[in-house]
Amino acid sequence: MMTLDELAVGESALLQTVGGEGVLRQHFLDMGLIPGEEVTLVRFAPLGDPMEIMVQGYELTLRKDDAQKIEVTNVHPAAAKDRKHLRVETSTYLHPGLGEPGKYHEESAYSDVKPIEGRLTFALVGNQNCGKTTLFNQLTGSNQHVGNFPGVTVDQKTGVIRGYPEAEVVDLPGIYSLSPYTSEEIVSREFILKQKPTGIINIVDATNLTRNLYLTMQLMELGIPVVLAINMMDEMENNGGSILINEMERLLQIPVVPISAVKNQGVGELVKHAIHVARYQEKPGITDFCDKNDHHGALHRALHGIMHLIEDHAKAAGIPLRFAASKLVEGDPLVEQALALEANEKSFCGTFSRSLKKSAGLTARLRWQICASSLSAVSVKGRW
Repeated sequence: MMTLDELAVGESALLQTVGGEGVLRQHFLDMGLIPGEEVTLVRFAPLGDPMEIMVQGYELTLRKDDAQKIEVTNVHPAAAKDRKHLRVETSTYLHPGLGEPGKYHEESAYSDVKPIEGRLTFALVGNQNCGKTTLFNQLTGSNQHVGNFPGVTVDQKTGVIRGYPEAEVVDLPGIYSLSPYTSEEIVSREFILKQKPTGIINIVDATNLTRNLYLTMQLMELGIPVVLAINMMDEMENNGGSILINEMERLLQIPVVPISAVKNQGVGELVKHAIHVARYQEKPGITDFCDKNDHHGALHRALHGIMHLIEDHAKAAGIPLRFAASKLVEGDPLVEQALALEANEKSFCGTFSRSLKKSAGLTARLRWQICASSLSAVSVKGRW
């Protein structure tokens, strides 16, 4: 069987099996390396390592020794990319532009709920190179403090949001998922789970939405109020593309705000939404993405069976139930340790996890499918 590192530049193939163990294998799946997906080798680094591949519509850098753990089949020349500009009559779609409010709060079910008082803490979360640091600077100005996260040397930047002295934002390290593979992922996840911020500001790159939304879905599973900031909208619009903001809000059931962090456009509107959902604790309308009909309901039965079993443990550990169940299915050692399960409970959960691993990582596959379908429903392509 051929492995991914044996592809030639310009060749594509279908992913056959994803090797590795534990968090390494889950890391591969979180990066979009799902069996059955097409992958293309774009180039090698000047010294031959690492290699750059295209998968799930985005470019990914992978070390050759990691690529040797991934088997491929059906090798063929890469197809020419369709770069046609899809023209859509934008007047058909009523959605806000930069800095304009969406419709998520117009008929809020929380309108009669008394807002919480006191200090608000926001976690600023996003992929690397999505404009997160630029947004942090726009939010805080010079009101910043740099320290370290507890027990590690990773910088922790905090600041007071301008115009809102009661609101503090913490700039978490750039991450791609909430799996415990890198120190940045562990630090970010530990902060959210243990410090319990009042709300989350999730910034994503408008030009690379599929990749960015994978993390968004994991954040929504936490059951913490989330506002989605779609950055670089100006770049997308300059290339003739657009995002149907109201449709995206309807699908994700969280506030979505288009911004340009560099130009400080839409940031004020973003802050207003963030303060609102935090004060009224408006949590994501969807935290459970499994489909009863997908793979004959295998993932749905596994997750909900585990959720029923570990409910008391998750509550005692302060871990959101749906998030804890999905991480147990993925074989997350830190969550398993925190839940302090009995031997028979570990055995029960392990049986489900092993069956799902044989089905090529159904949790990761499901998230990627939803990211792709959501993007298809809300994006108007431009001249890329």
